Amino acid sequence: MRIAGVIVASVVALSVLALPAAAVGQSKPKNQMLPNGTVKSLSASSLVVNAQGKDTTFAVDASTQVIGKGVGTKSKAKGDKPAIGDLVKEGDRVTVTYQDIGGILHASKVEVSAKNATR
Repeated sequence: MRIAGVIVASVVALSVLALPAAAVGQSKPKNQMLPNGTVKSLSASSLVVNAQGKDTTFAVDASTQVIGKGVGTKSKAKGDKPAIGDLVKEGDRVTVTYQDIGGILHASKVEVSAKNATR
């Protein structure tokens, strides 16, 4: 009987210790990627990308990182505070890294692979 009590107490203790770790793992959204899309439209707070015939809307903000050729030069010209519209334009080819946060797709990184040739 005493051994069974020790085993039950050990299982309960391990369960309590594992619970916060599981909760922390669930609270951080998983990075996902939308490769090779074309920017359909953008505003100060959103970016719509068409990939494989489907439009996907992403929320963007000051924490959204933009990477691509010439982005650093444009950022410096804007005093390191450029708006996303200064760096990304309609028709650009992009890869978007994002997280699904409560049903809202938040773009953490937009990598411009090819600029729209018609601008």
